[in-house]
Amino acid sequence: MDNLLTDNLKLVYFVIKKMNIFNSSEYEDYYQIGVIGLIYATKTYNPNLKITFSTYAYVCIKNEILKYIKKNEKKYISLEDKLFDDIRIEDTIIDDDNSIIEKIILKETNNELYTILDTKLDDIERKIIKMSFGIGCREYKQKEIANILNIPQYKVSRIKKRVLERLKKCMELTI
Repeated sequence: MDNLLTDNLKLVYFVIKKMNIFNSSEYEDYYQIGVIGLIYATKTYNPNLKITFSTYAYVCIKNEILKYIKKNEKKYISLEDKLFDDIRIEDTIIDDDNSIIEKIILKETNNELYTILDTKLDDIERKIIKMSFGIGCREYKQKEIANILNIPQYKVSRIKKRVLERLKKCMELTI
């Protein structure tokens, strides 16, 4: 077993190169994970199979590296991604120089929004908007809102769309 391991260490390098991750900043990590795959191959290889050890080890090394990559895969988001209908993540980043002024303006805008929600919407509309955006509660999906309010999901969607258009107009009038 030790001979198989030492004789095939270059195979780990070969697999990393074939996977085109050789110049990666995580090369050392991939190499170590590849060696783990090689050790696995030496322990589980059956010489009675009609494949060579190097072919079997290649697959084990590659699978071990792929599992590592998948496990440690980072989820990236873009500043262009939208949080709501017309608000991007980039729009929510506060510059330190103006943060106090912007917080005051944001608080006033929120107060105006709450006033509009309480005065311009009927009970069912208010519930749908608050539940959709997690205002005062957790955020619910349309299907969940429909079940809670005992109305069809398509009505929740239509009411939400109609109310958002009305809210947008109300907010434009107050600005």
